[in-house]
Amino acid sequence: MRRSGRSLWQLFSLILAMFVVFVLGFLSADLWADPASHPSEALHKLRSVVSTPEKLDPTQAFQSVLSEIETHYYGTPPPVDKLTYTSIDGMLGAIGDPYTRFMDPDAFRRMQEDTSGSFTGIGALLEDAPGGARIVRPLPNSPAQKAGIKAGDVIIAVDGKSLERMALDEAVRLIRGPRYTKVELTIKREGEPAPLKFVLQRDLVESPTVDVYLEDTENKIYRIWLQNFSEKAPVLLDRALTEIKQNGGRALILDLRANPGGLLDASIEVVSRFVEGDKVVVSVVGRQGLLEKRNTLRGRYRDLQIPVVVLMNSGSASASEIVAGALRDHKVAVLIGEDSFGKGLVQTVIPTSQNTAVAITTAKYLTPNGTDLNAKMVDGKRVGGLKPDIAVQQPEDWRIGDEDRSKDAQLQKALEVLRERIQARKVGNGTLRASADNER
Repeated sequence: MRRSGRSLWQLFSLILAMFVVFVLGFLSADLWADPASHPSEALHKLRSVVSTPEKLDPTQAFQSVLSEIETHYYGTPPPVDKLTYTSIDGMLGAIGDPYTRFMDPDAFRRMQEDTSGSFTGIGALLEDAPGGARIVRPLPNSPAQKAGIKAGDVIIAVDGKSLERMALDEAVRLIRGPRYTKVELTIKREGEPAPLKFVLQRDLVESPTVDVYLEDTENKIYRIWLQNFSEKAPVLLDRALTEIKQNGGRALILDLRANPGGLLDASIEVVSRFVEGDKVVVSVVGRQGLLEKRNTLRGRYRDLQIPVVVLMNSGSASASEIVAGALRDHKVAVLIGEDSFGKGLVQTVIPTSQNTAVAITTAKYLTPNGTDLNAKMVDGKRVGGLKPDIAVQQPEDWRIGDEDRSKDAQLQKALEVLRERIQARKVGNGTLRASADNER
């Protein structure tokens, strides 16, 4: 038994030795595989790889990778600007903040157009829709209106490119373009058996900002639909308020639904029309604490002396939330509708060249009473934003811009509240538009 056990042990030792020799030979083949290199050079390269790396030089690393792609990639690499923009997007994506973003020349131009209040395109308000982008309404005298495009039409392709699974912002980029150039839209229209095709010539369009509606003729209840906070918003709001006062308006609905925001300065101007005195509109808080408090501006107060209701929904964001929060905190208005979007972060736009920029989140907004406007992700859902004083959900078949006011449950609730406030004895009918685009 002892001799047999010793023989087995010797056999096992021999197999183990052969295995070790095989592994060493395999590894040495990897180390010295390059016949053009001396063993000492290859070993030096290996040691340099496995040794503790020096501090990364990001610029040098990027330039090195870009050079290697241009030199060794088997196909034709994308243009350098596309590679650069994509790498910047990847870098900013690592931050995990959806509002910190890079703007290439197209995106930077669109941002400048949106805040200035004019752009070149077809002239239509758009919203997300299954399979494309739905027309909320064509703007007066726009290429879209002149071509016969209607509210409710769904754009499913632009110049033959499908909008299926495409973000609304990307669809807008395709639709807009240089003035007097042409764009082909493929549209799905309810009641039409096949898609329709329209060829439009892009033109300069005034971005919609303020529309005025007389919602109750008997009781003179007006609604101002404020659609964004561009540079022109305060002036157009002044025109609307003057018109309402001259016509004996007794109550006002400020409609901020689907208003994505815009310029902070414009929101300060708007609040200043409704809040008297030197009052806080919004506090800006950064990493190190309070950065500044923005107050109402002198000489802007309109002294309307009528009750005000603010309508908001999940599309009310940023500057809209600042205005709604300030008007509620200063007890000027009651908020009716749905929870707002919850974009309470401040982006500083920093040009990185003549035609590109980066928007970096640098702070957050708080209402005068200290409410944090920014929503948080909890179990995969957005939680936060402003809560309405009176919550009202819309019917599923309602769309903003729908001319059938009876479907608009939020508007009907606002009218009910205001009629009680002014002690109205009789319910009046409304008219669709009291002024057409305020002479724009």
